[in-house]
Amino acid sequence: MPDRTLDIELLRTLHMAGSLGTLRATATRRHCTLGAVSQQIKRLEQQLDRQLLVRFRTGVQLTTEGEQLIAQSLALLAEHDALLERLSHPSTQGVVRIGLPNEYVPQMLDSLLPALRQTVPRVRLQVKTANSLELRRAVDQGELDLAVALYSDRDAQPCGLPLWRTQPVWASPAGHGLHLLDPLPLALHPCDCTYRAIALAALNDNGRSWETVFTSTSLAAIESAVANGLAVSVLNRARLTKDMQTLGSREGFLPLPECLACLIESPEVATHDRAAVALVKSRLQSSNLIQKVKLAG
Repeated sequence: MPDRTLDIELLRTLHMAGSLGTLRATATRRHCTLGAVSQQIKRLEQQLDRQLLVRFRTGVQLTTEGEQLIAQSLALLAEHDALLERLSHPSTQGVVRIGLPNEYVPQMLDSLLPALRQTVPRVRLQVKTANSLELRRAVDQGELDLAVALYSDRDAQPCGLPLWRTQPVWASPAGHGLHLLDPLPLALHPCDCTYRAIALAALNDNGRSWETVFTSTSLAAIESAVANGLAVSVLNRARLTKDMQTLGSREGFLPLPECLACLIESPEVATHDRAAVALVKSRLQSSNLIQKVKLAG
């Protein structure tokens, strides 16, 4: 390997491409051209003498070596960004009200929030967890300064900064024929959940009858209801376990639209807290923090 120095910015571009799944979205996040992003990935691959991304017509996907590099460089990027923030904003203070989607609370409590507190120690964080539609309303009404919220392809144009994509799928208990029942027994998220809206819209569009047999604000409870043979639900593909199976067109279930997690900001941030909000927003945009959540989810 001729060049023994890894470029932080090249690593950051790879992290974003892995999170967003397209080079065009990465270029938007990085405020550069599509060609520049492609060249950055190519330079990193040449430095390491290995392929890090597979390119498709619809986007890109990390190779096994690319996933390993991202996992191994998370701590490096986190320490780099933490040091930079401490040197650049030593006295920034204020209160930031932030909303996090229920679907990702465990991962964010484990990784994102502790890292965020470390890099902005003088900023007071007030965290609220809720479903995405509720978070979006709270941001619009000025009750939250920032939030991470999910949007589906059925929504109007997503707002805010794209962070990562998820693929909802129909999930059923492995080895069960619950999907053959009429009406279809469902385990549903609360009314303000994007996944619930996707599920019911798909069933109604297909003229399929259904009934709610289990409802919970807890994602873990929904997953348990599916795994234990109680109901069918819509879950993030990455969260399916060996006790679940995916339902597809062969079973009469059409593919569901992708979802996009976005960082959104209220237009009504208090003047005295604007610097603190801007600082926290910059940290939430950091690919290493977001990548931790994506990999865990």
